[in-house]
This record gives sequence, C-alpha cells and structure tokens, in this order.
Amino acid sequence: MSELSALVIRVNERIHDLGDLLAIARAEARKRHRLKHARIEVLEIIYVPSQRVYVALYRTPGVRGGRCAGKG
Repeated sequence: MSELSALVIRVNERIHDLGDLLAIARAEARKRHRLKHARIEVLEIIYVPSQRVYVALYRTPGVRGGRCAGKG
C-alpha cells in the first residue's frame, strides 16, 4: 500500500525549471521517509503565489519495518 504526502518548496534562485522542482521533491521525500532507493512518484506540483511557494504532492511505496514492501 502506498502513502500520499505533500511538502512545501520555497522559491529561491537555484530553481530554474520543473526538473529542479521534481528533483527537490523526490530528494526531500526520500529524506523524510528514510528511503534510499525507493521510487517517489510526484503526482502534482502546485504554485501558491500568495505565499511564493510550491506544494508537491507525492506518493511513496508502502513501508514495512523500515524497508519498502516488496512485490509478491
């Protein structure tokens, strides 16, 4: 079973395009969930202009006992 989460990414001078946002979202999600080689599926990235931030909605694989749930 997968888990749905979100994180906030502040705008700075290092963010040049969507690829940068995807890389940041995946790296932060791996760090947050302590997953080194898991596939992080970023579902949507939304810009909130009033706060000058991006919100990344992502899905992580199910985690069992500190490890990703395997297939089968």
